[in-house]
Amino acid sequence: MIFATVSTLNYLYKAEILAKSIKEQHPKARVIVCLIEKEIHPDVKKVPYFDGIILAKDLGIDDFNRYIFKYDAAEAAWALKSQILKYLLKNEKDHSEFVYLDSDIRLYSPFVEIESILKNNPIVLTPHDIENGPSRVYLLNGIFNAGFVGITRSKEAKKFIRWWAKKVTHYCYRDRNLSLYDDQGWLKLVPTYFKTYILRHPGYNIAFWNFHERNLKLSINNEYTVNDIYPLRFFHHSQHLTYLKDSVKKANNEILQHIYFQYTEELKQAALLPLSSEPWSYDFFNDGSQIEKISRRNFLKSPHLQNQHNPFTLSNKKLTIKQ
Repeated sequence: MIFATVSTLNYLYKAEILAKSIKEQHPKARVIVCLIEKEIHPDVKKVPYFDGIILAKDLGIDDFNRYIFKYDAAEAAWALKSQILKYLLKNEKDHSEFVYLDSDIRLYSPFVEIESILKNNPIVLTPHDIENGPSRVYLLNGIFNAGFVGITRSKEAKKFIRWWAKKVTHYCYRDRNLSLYDDQGWLKLVPTYFKTYILRHPGYNIAFWNFHERNLKLSINNEYTVNDIYPLRFFHHSQHLTYLKDSVKKANNEILQHIYFQYTEELKQAALLPLSSEPWSYDFFNDGSQIEKISRRNFLKSPHLQNQHNPFTLSNKKLTIKQ
């Protein structure tokens, strides 16, 4: 099995913790990181948990400069999930099962259910919750969380990944008027268009949005359990310093607090933490000036501007003048 994630340089310390936890639970698995930077920082190559580091510009995306310029760092990371899976399907011929995970995830036990499910299903998705949660939020944001996507080598999975990659090439941002929610909104269509297994195991993808239905405890064997009988597979530390921090406080659960603070300490000890203040290399024009968000949006929505071979040679002034 291959695990993949996507990250900018300043988030790689989180990917380091993810990769370490993968190796603890799946020693034989490979961990591949798609790095959205112009070059690979030397310190990144020293992390023993990364089996491969692929620069986003080397994924084989047509007109990469135009592709990446449309999005800020977060949007680019979301859009490239499908692209790294597409790349791995094409280039990792000796592997059949692939799992994408967001960099702010940590594993706590092996993915035994996923290994079994992928033997008979091309696609696996996890819903945000499995009971009756805040439906209005999910109608807007999508019921499936894009922090986890599992696929097995098959025609169906290839069709899905090509479809998803095509959608997010131009539509990986938030726009309520267009019912767009980054890459995640598209996933709500997947079970209709493709054969999909919906994983309702509550031990997968625990996050602040589903604390209301998942009670964490420590078993007599000193293992984390969910709702008394399910093993904790992975915890999604999304919005670690904001929503998650507040939700952990409100939950009043000692085990949940322990997991939160343990992860916080791991982040502090990460070898790549010093790189967390590094700026995104695609956040600047070639002349060194910072790209404004409005410039990216104007470029995304203007066919005329998209005729530019390399938008990084332009300027905020040229991209904000009415065409």
